[in-house]
Amino acid sequence: MGEPERVLEGPESLARESAGRKRFYRLDGGSGEPALYVKVFTLSGAARWRYFLRPSKARRERAVARAVEARGFAVARPVAVGERRSLGLLERSWAVTRDLAARDLRALLEGARENGPERRALLERFARFARELHDAGVDQDDFSPNNFLVRGDGAFVLIDFERARLRRGPLRARAWTQLAKLNRRDFGISRSERLRFLRTYLGSTGAAGRAERRAAWQKIWPEFRRIRARDARRAADAAFKEGRHLARDGEVWTVRARAGAKTIRLELGADDARKCWVRAHQLERLGLPALRPVKLDGGAVELLDPGTAQPRSPADLLIGRALAAIVPFGRFTAPPQWRFTTHGVVLANPQAFEPN
Repeated sequence: MGEPERVLEGPESLARESAGRKRFYRLDGGSGEPALYVKVFTLSGAARWRYFLRPSKARRERAVARAVEARGFAVARPVAVGERRSLGLLERSWAVTRDLAARDLRALLEGARENGPERRALLERFARFARELHDAGVDQDDFSPNNFLVRGDGAFVLIDFERARLRRGPLRARAWTQLAKLNRRDFGISRSERLRFLRTYLGSTGAAGRAERRAAWQKIWPEFRRIRARDARRAADAAFKEGRHLARDGEVWTVRARAGAKTIRLELGADDARKCWVRAHQLERLGLPALRPVKLDGGAVELLDPGTAQPRSPADLLIGRALAAIVPFGRFTAPPQWRFTTHGVVLANPQAFEPN
């Protein structure tokens, strides 16, 4: 396959998305043909040497997809791959996949927020599928609903094999790590639905089932805490990295997607403003109820204004729920301040939070 950009510069390129060293494109197939999705991996500097005698990410992704398919699972397998090298050093590689006319599991879960029975049925089916994957030794390191599609017939389809591995037997302890990663996703899924998912995954009922779920959760929770602590560190590191998420103009940092949004401006002084900026990024990464970052400008930080509303439930109850969500991941170094919105209550002074 030739250089993808030459094809993708034309009018058929409908969507583009960048993510670090990866870029995604979607092309209309035309004449009744399915659309094509192209993932491009680019390399620079010392990273090019890593693949001197190794297959590119695109080739590896196709190989892993074939192996997973051979174990009886539906996959979005690349139909073509290519790479460009200079004197043996890899510069970029790309993989092409056909549109499967399937829905993103994440989108389905979010769309079913108001339909409890539909969402529960989908979660239970996914729980059984996840158990089958883990028992078959499929180790998808990025175990998240956005890496699974659902066909019209209800079958699940695996996508994105960049970080996937195949083990010789069941995942065993690795399965708890996978479930911990899944637990950090929200999608409006309640605690009872998460317990139902775990019950279906384990496949046991009654008193023995309850004991098994307790034992499983005692293994999942420490992994969950470890992963969230890592997420917080990564969010802090990313809070001052210019790229597709953040724009920089001198000493002014702005979240690109929120430029021009209505904000709440806090005058804090340089050090406290930077701390507030970082904590707001960390709280957002952790999915915790707090005001979201928009702009950092010297000693002032601007946070996204979610509006205000009179609480529908007792204020103490709403604040208690917010505290219950936040406290497992850190502590407060100053009294927390709260802002009531139509969706509940959020932390209004992120700088008061210190992550674990």
